[in-house]
Amino acid sequence: MGDWDSVFDETYLRTYLPFLNEERTREEALGAVSLAGIEPGAEVLDCPVGYARHALVLVDAGYRVTGLDRSEAQLAEAERRRGDAEWPRLLLADYRELPFADASFDALLNLFTSLGYLERDEDVGVLHEFRRVLRPGGALVIETMHRDRLARIFAARTWDRLPDGSLFLQEHEPDWAAGEFSILHLVVTPEGERIERRFVHRAYTVTEWIAMLHEAGFAEVNGFSSWDGETPPSPDQRLILRAR
Repeated sequence: MGDWDSVFDETYLRTYLPFLNEERTREEALGAVSLAGIEPGAEVLDCPVGYARHALVLVDAGYRVTGLDRSEAQLAEAERRRGDAEWPRLLLADYRELPFADASFDALLNLFTSLGYLERDEDVGVLHEFRRVLRPGGALVIETMHRDRLARIFAARTWDRLPDGSLFLQEHEPDWAAGEFSILHLVVTPEGERIERRFVHRAYTVTEWIAMLHEAGFAEVNGFSSWDGETPPSPDQRLILRAR
């Protein structure tokens, strides 16, 4: 599916940090645990944790959060933000093979389009791993882009100016039949340096997501377009899924 590992290095922090404000982060983090139906003190796995933007909000709210990621750059920033605090606990590992015993967590959060970088069967394998480490009745909450939303807002090319003066350009080549998108991220610095990242991302439909979660062993799957847990999926919004 392309060199997706390279996407989540220091360049990711440079290109995405400016667009992810604290209000949005709080809404996502607190909305996710509310949807999971857990109270402060519960044990939560944030996977992948990225630079811990959600995990730190949840720790402040009283949750015991473990964060896992395979990106050393993301974890280094997460550790910097955590400082000397005990929580969140951070681990370098791959979500295809979680280093935890069965039934270790009350809830698992997978936020901000963190699946779809593998083949479908591998993504189902990841979902199965998520189910394995959840306690009976525990909830998996996924927040992601989905195919109908992507089709609604699709643009072949976009660009933004970053706070440091760099230009951030994105180019998307869709294969609508396969549901795959070949993506180029290009950063051009004020000094003229070019940083390129190419990868392929798979955008699943809501129907595919629900089927995959059932395939992974989840008994109950619900989809939403807002954190209230009442608004059904819509091509006008990103997708939120809760699976038990």
